[in-house]
Amino acid sequence: MTLFRTHIVVKAKDAEIIERIQLPKRKLLLQPEPTGRYWETLDGTGLATLAQFTSSHLDYIPLKELLVEAASESQAGDLLSIISAGCLLALPSPTSGLKVHLIEFNEEHNERYRSQPYNRFYGCPEDLGFGCQVAERVVKDEHLIYALEKLSLSLDLHSFTPHSASPTYGQIFDHFDEEHNVQTRCAFAIVIAFSGVEELQLEIRSSQKKPRFTDPEKGVWNETVLNDINKRLRKSNVSSDMTFNWIYRGEVTEVEKAFKPYFGVDAEWVNSHKSVRDKTLTFPEALHNFSYLRNFISSHRFNSLTKYISPYDIFNSQMLLRELLLRRLKLWERMLIRHLIE
Repeated sequence: MTLFRTHIVVKAKDAEIIERIQLPKRKLLLQPEPTGRYWETLDGTGLATLAQFTSSHLDYIPLKELLVEAASESQAGDLLSIISAGCLLALPSPTSGLKVHLIEFNEEHNERYRSQPYNRFYGCPEDLGFGCQVAERVVKDEHLIYALEKLSLSLDLHSFTPHSASPTYGQIFDHFDEEHNVQTRCAFAIVIAFSGVEELQLEIRSSQKKPRFTDPEKGVWNETVLNDINKRLRKSNVSSDMTFNWIYRGEVTEVEKAFKPYFGVDAEWVNSHKSVRDKTLTFPEALHNFSYLRNFISSHRFNSLTKYISPYDIFNSQMLLRELLLRRLKLWERMLIRHLIE
């Protein structure tokens, strides 16, 4: 086993979580952060980067660096990629992932990290402890790892943060982009996210012989198909009374017009802004919308609707996969209160 330096600075609360993490074949360890620049208030409410520690900073404590013990650099890098994707479950934005500079650990090099050319490699990410908790729960199941990595890749192709989806702001993003490379990235962001749902085995299973609906115009489900997806959802800790909010903003899009059936009831906040038309759906209804986006608009040979994929279509797809992952891992509630946990 070899010890690797990550150049990741760990907050005190995250360090407490990491010390309890148990992983097969690999270990997460901590050492004093060698640059001497990263400090945190005693109560954990403030973070400071101090070029030179003085007596006026006595209410701060020094932070630690994350180390990984693994059989090879690639195994260490794989674990850090999983942790990074786990951080994205907490705050789904590419900028929330880890910035890693992985090298073999050498204690004799600690002193050189106090100089300017070296300490620039360091950073203190948010939600590191949560990302490690996610990694602890997925590392024994490759399908969960792939679902997580697919969400990460989808977010990298095209995404915006949940903050920007707040109904307070109404419609922020345009529904249409003229650039073909953007249209392609949008389509594949949906395709890859749906593939993550397939890793969880939560796609709706229907066919010509077993149609999804007995009355597509009215949205009447084939009970056999509906019971099957609800059974698999329950195994993933998603009960039939849970709902998912599908974001609709601004004018009705060409993609939205194509949805058949058109599901949902008005979300409770639809009157908060004139451009907000959000709908509350059951999880099977949301999965149907997702599969419609993937099967008829985003995959195979592109068609006339592909160019009309909205950032909100992508956001809905990614957030559905995200919630399904968090509920499978029994981390949804912990994610919601992660900053309150002592």
